[in-house]
Amino acid sequence: MPDRYPILLFSSFVATFVLSKVLLSVTGKSKVAIKPELMATQAMKQGTPVLGGIAFCLGTLCISLFDPFLGEPGVAYPLIALLLFGLIGLLDDRMKLRSGNGDGLPSLFKLALQAQGALLLLILLGREALIDTRLEIGSFGIELSFAYYIFACFYILYFVNAVNITDGLDALAAGSSLPLLVLLLLLGNRSNGIASTALLGSLLAFLLFNRKPAKYFMGDCGSHALGAYIAISALLMRFEVVVFLASGLFLVELATSLIQIISIRRFGRKVFTIAPLHHAYELKGVAEGRIVTFFTLASWAFAFVSLLISR
Repeated sequence: MPDRYPILLFSSFVATFVLSKVLLSVTGKSKVAIKPELMATQAMKQGTPVLGGIAFCLGTLCISLFDPFLGEPGVAYPLIALLLFGLIGLLDDRMKLRSGNGDGLPSLFKLALQAQGALLLLILLGREALIDTRLEIGSFGIELSFAYYIFACFYILYFVNAVNITDGLDALAAGSSLPLLVLLLLLGNRSNGIASTALLGSLLAFLLFNRKPAKYFMGDCGSHALGAYIAISALLMRFEVVVFLASGLFLVELATSLIQIISIRRFGRKVFTIAPLHHAYELKGVAEGRIVTFFTLASWAFAFVSLLISR
């Protein structure tokens, strides 16, 4: 029922805008430290509240509760993923308040929590027979059977961490995620699936406060929630490969971080001045606004090409 799309979009935009205003009015400066290696370029951001993820998650939830199609899998399960991973990210944000160097949960512990969250979601989907273990790649298909669950778990972890790593400049993660949310809506309509525009509206409101100079950041709460929502939506629609291709920008960002980590731990030297890629450009003196604009346009290009390929 596409007629409900503009209503959900507008309502969630207003709800998140109001929630953002309220949260900013009652929250002081953040005590989360800027990482030492980023002080040269981001010292002025010290004290910016980390509550944007809370705002757009709550805004999405409040409006979705009134959605007449809330019981549909394409609406309910992405929303569950949003809330579950939002809570995992929120825990990480809370831990950062106690850290003097901007670090939150230990990496392996956080990965374990993410894996548990992913497995819980996949068990729920499996019990409702909402998972198709056949992976479609263009005109070809591969039956993965039980291995599909392993693939799907890594798929969720990929999106959660890729969006999280991309969240490093004002409006970057949210702006780069918009093309994927639009793509999911288009793919859903094409396959006669039931989707929602609530998160899209909430994210647009979030961007009003997150654009440079940001009044707040989304934090791990927002990036985890956003990545999980995209991943679960793609799995439900069975457009895993198309959405993965559309995430090309996130893949590059994640890859640069992994390459940097492996190189330092294995060879004791850096491949990049700093990772992920957006910070490398930042340290080279490229203006933050230019980086965000270029990266966001690249994300739109990946999504557009992926849509063409999927036809």
